[in-house]
Amino acid sequence: MSHRSKTTKGKPTSLQDFKFDPTGLSLKFSKSLISVLDGYRINRTYDLRFVDKAMNKGDLPQSFTKQWGTIRGVLHRLAAIGPKVPGVESALNKKQYMSFLSIAMLTIVVPILMITWVFQVAFLTPYAIPLALLAVALVMINYLVSAWFNRKVAWAIFNYLESNPGLTQRENVILQKWVQALIGYVARMMRKDGVDRERNLIKFFNVDYAGIDVQKEPSTFRKHYVVIIR
Repeated sequence: MSHRSKTTKGKPTSLQDFKFDPTGLSLKFSKSLISVLDGYRINRTYDLRFVDKAMNKGDLPQSFTKQWGTIRGVLHRLAAIGPKVPGVESALNKKQYMSFLSIAMLTIVVPILMITWVFQVAFLTPYAIPLALLAVALVMINYLVSAWFNRKVAWAIFNYLESNPGLTQRENVILQKWVQALIGYVARMMRKDGVDRERNLIKFFNVDYAGIDVQKEPSTFRKHYVVIIR
C-alpha cells in the first residue's frame, strides 16, 4: 500500500466518467506502471510508493497527478481483498513472526561477535560461534519459510478469486483497458524517439493485450512473461 503524497492528486472521480490518459509520462515510468497495473489484475499488489515519490519530486505531469486518486482507489480495492481471504491473515502473521525471530537473533548475535572478536571477552567466546551458527540457520529457515508462505498466500488468493469470478471482474476489465492504453502510448513513444524495443522489455503477468510479443514464458524461477511492445 502507498503513503499519501504531499502533492495534490485530485479527488477520485466516478469510474464511469473516468478516462485514463498517460500523456506526458516517461518511458521508464510507463513501463513500471504497466507491470504494476497488470500485476494487480492477478492480485500481485505492488508497493505504490514509487508513484508518490515521483509526484513529490515533480517528475509526473499534472494530468496524471489528477488521475492518480481514481487509479489508486481501484488498486486499493483489489489489495483489500487479500487479507479477507480465509487463511491468508494467519499465514501472514506466521511469516511475520518468523521474520521477527530471525531479525531478533541477528540483533543479539552481531554485538556478541563484535565484543568477542574486538575486545577478546573470554567468557563470551564459548557462546559466540554456536549463536552465530544458530542465527545463520534461522536466516536461511526464514528465507525458505517466507517463500513457502508467499506461495501459500498466493494460491489461497488465486483459488478464492477463481471461485468468486465476479468479485474483481469490473476492476479487471478496467485495468486491462488502462494497460492497453499504456501499451499504445509506449509504442508511439518508442516509434517517435527511435527507441530500441528489444532493449526495453517489459514484465507482464497477463498477455491478453494487443500489440505485444511474448519473448519469454513463465518458468520455475520466473513467474512472469517477458514481453516486447510492437
